[in-house]
Amino acid sequence: MDTNPVITTVTDITASPEEVWKVLTDFAGYAQWHPDLSFVDVPAEVLPGTVLRARLSNGSEIDGEYDFTVLHYEAPRRLAWEGGIPGVVTGDHSFLLDPHDGGTRYTESEVFTGPAAVETVEPNRAKMEESSATYGRALKERLESGR
Repeated sequence: MDTNPVITTVTDITASPEEVWKVLTDFAGYAQWHPDLSFVDVPAEVLPGTVLRARLSNGSEIDGEYDFTVLHYEAPRRLAWEGGIPGVVTGDHSFLLDPHDGGTRYTESEVFTGPAAVETVEPNRAKMEESSATYGRALKERLESGR
């Protein structure tokens, strides 16, 4: 039996969890720092169950607009959403913020499920892991620049 593929990256950021949370949950501001993701028509309030529409543009065959349903929104500790192609492959994407050495340990993880999860993720695992690490570095740069 195949297990669900998981992509996880960890980035240490020299900023408090509260500061990281503020940038991470400023969905309208993603275009200022995230290399591939921007949100469209961000609602005034985000709670579990909120649907966020995002545009992915990383130059791949999966570019396009997607809906993400917020699963967890626990300030300033955990944000999680689910998105993908229902019935084919979906990702449960989570962001954990833990106090660490006077800053924040930022852990981004995505668990993929669905009949096409393994064949979608495994051939692209290295690229997906690098993309995830790039996002962590971009968030770190956004928070640490100008300090």
